[in-house]
Amino acid sequence: MQCKLHISDDFKFHYDELRYLHWDEYPCESLPSDFESENLVHFCMPRSHLTQLWKGQKVFGHLEFVDVSYSQYLKKTPDFSRATNLEVLVLKGCTNLRKVHPSLGYLSKLILLNMENCINLEHLPSIRWLVSLRTFILSGCSKLEKLQEVPQHMPYLSKLCLDGTAITDFSGWSELGNFQENSGNLDCLSELNSDDSTIRQQHSSSVVLRNHNASPSSAPRRSRFISPHCTLTSLTYLNLSGTSIIHLPWNLERLSMLKRLELTNCRRLQALPVLPSSIECMNASNCTSLELISPQSVFKRFGGFLFGNCFKLRNCHSKMEHDVQSVASHAVPGTWRDTYAIWHPNVAIPFSTVFPGSEIPDWFRHHSQGHEINIEVPPDWYINSNFLGFALSAVMAPQHDSRAWCMYCDLDTHDLNSNSNSHRICSFFGSWTYQLQRTPIESDHVWLAYVPSFFSFSREKWSHIKFSFSSSGGCVVKSCGFCPVYIKGTSDEGDYSSGIAFDEPRRHAAKPSRISYQ
Repeated sequence: MQCKLHISDDFKFHYDELRYLHWDEYPCESLPSDFESENLVHFCMPRSHLTQLWKGQKVFGHLEFVDVSYSQYLKKTPDFSRATNLEVLVLKGCTNLRKVHPSLGYLSKLILLNMENCINLEHLPSIRWLVSLRTFILSGCSKLEKLQEVPQHMPYLSKLCLDGTAITDFSGWSELGNFQENSGNLDCLSELNSDDSTIRQQHSSSVVLRNHNASPSSAPRRSRFISPHCTLTSLTYLNLSGTSIIHLPWNLERLSMLKRLELTNCRRLQALPVLPSSIECMNASNCTSLELISPQSVFKRFGGFLFGNCFKLRNCHSKMEHDVQSVASHAVPGTWRDTYAIWHPNVAIPFSTVFPGSEIPDWFRHHSQGHEINIEVPPDWYINSNFLGFALSAVMAPQHDSRAWCMYCDLDTHDLNSNSNSHRICSFFGSWTYQLQRTPIESDHVWLAYVPSFFSFSREKWSHIKFSFSSSGGCVVKSCGFCPVYIKGTSDEGDYSSGIAFDEPRRHAAKPSRISYQ
């Protein structure tokens, strides 16, 4: 709907006691010259015809919220010197914005600054005093090449979006420590979600540096956003997808709360250092130069770890064997079940990984060509509480479009009384990442998963098991494998301590093994 309201040149606001002003598609190029309100709290004029908000210094002592998003005629921001209580400033979609007044950098109470798709913005003033920032969005500011000084102490910063910018010089961030050697203090990160004027504090945090337009020659050879004195201890989500980094920092493991790491399309990344033991989800798909995962990195948590199209990766088979053992040893009954899923009728697999390959790992005792495997189980196969769970594996081959990765495993059981049951085990390893659904696999890949034992099936009565594997999204299963995992040489209560020392029994039969595959 087009605005048909016509306003005369001598139009006057009655704004002395005005506290809330919301006017979509405001038709004038400017506000009245005498517009000034000490009591105004909320100013919202999206899609306006304003070229600027006001001239000179105006007293807006109680102003907290300004939204002039999609005001395509706005050329510059006003002087905010006397709007010191401003908390939210939304300039999203102001495509002709070219000049930002230096006073913006002194808004010490500003929580959210959204300048997404200000495509003609080339320069930002120093933001050294924006110490309260929680969300800072510059996505799509394609002409912005550099950020000036940033605060040394940013205790609340949770979300930083620089995707779609032309920023290649991070020297202005040296005191913050995100991209250079020195580190400031980012002590209390917590994710911020905003919906209009509503700001909610969550229990996670994120940094997004995705698809910035750095050329290979200008991109840093090593990411140095974590210094030896790093204080990013509350960071839970880190997205570096599409960047030109070659090496991650050696001390990445210091991010002790990091749960999700996105590295999709980091095509120059060559190696992964020791990762934090807190990692639950990692997507390194299309890291085509990736050759090595540090053997010291042990995935102890449930989650998904994706290495789609990482064709140079060398040590995946042995590494994932170790990680299945580690996850099994840390799978305390009740903890996973209460946190992640309900087992019946569709079981969501808590740990899975995908990597290039065309063979079932050799430590799987049972394997078969095709998508099914049938197993006759001995009467004592379920040895009290020593049974930890199943390791499952399948080789997937792409057919046509293989973008939507999802593996299903149908478990059919028969007991001694000829009763049968069916259970579907699901591995939605595309559900936790938006990028994965756009990433087709280019050749055969190995899927490997671990299913813990603590679910409500009557396992001791089984006499026959059949696993049937299928994959959605244009992949066909070429071969599959199954391997029960046990604790060996422990009491009936089992050993769920975090310090289990593992040996592979088939290769080290003379050693007292603490875990075994049957």
